[in-house]
Amino acid sequence: MSESAPRSPRLLKPPASVAETLDWLQSKMSRDSIEDFQATYQVELSGEGGGIFWARIDSGRLSSGVGRTPRPDVVFQLAAEDFYALVAAEANPELLYMEDRIRVQGSMSVALKLRAVFLAPESS
Repeated sequence: MSESAPRSPRLLKPPASVAETLDWLQSKMSRDSIEDFQATYQVELSGEGGGIFWARIDSGRLSSGVGRTPRPDVVFQLAAEDFYALVAAEANPELLYMEDRIRVQGSMSVALKLRAVFLAPESS
């Protein structure tokens, strides 16, 4: 009998690096929710496991890469530890924002759309 169970039923092995995150984004995107949506996000992660990456959503297609992107619609700045907890569904983005642990630059409505794209509940 195992003493510890996976911490998240939706994501058994959360990404722990920028490279793993880019692969995760591709596998978890809910294309149905973004067919007519276009936005570019930049994520700046501080601390261990941190780095900078971008993701562009364009009519249901996702492209992404490491580093900065020109003219992002939204820039998120947060600790890598908090970000990886978010993608593992172990942290609440609204709570992190209220605690000033996520900084958002740019369009708040575009920022909020990201939750529906990647953190939407999965169907069984």
